[in-house]
Amino acid sequence: MSEDNFLAVADTTDIDLGQSQSVHVNGVDILICHTEEGVFAVEDLCTHAMIPLCGGEIQGNYITCPLHGAVFDLTDGSVQSPPAFEDLRTFELKIEGTMISVKNFKQE
Repeated sequence: MSEDNFLAVADTTDIDLGQSQSVHVNGVDILICHTEEGVFAVEDLCTHAMIPLCGGEIQGNYITCPLHGAVFDLTDGSVQSPPAFEDLRTFELKIEGTMISVKNFKQE
């Protein structure tokens, strides 16, 4: 663990614009999403179907669940479209050069 409490998890060169990568940190799957407005991290678990969001379509700052089509805002995890009604958990990121680090957290 680094001195500033961030853990290196991915590299920006490995995640194309409009794509995502799932990483496992402290027992939680985190989805790192690359959008035109930046890189965001949310829990890789749809709050409706409890399946991974990895592979869901990213348009702008929104991701669509590949199973039932729930839509979430990647910037704050908020639900934008049913059938989900519970927001996604988000994670703080830091980018230095091309290295993406997630702030260390305790599992809820």
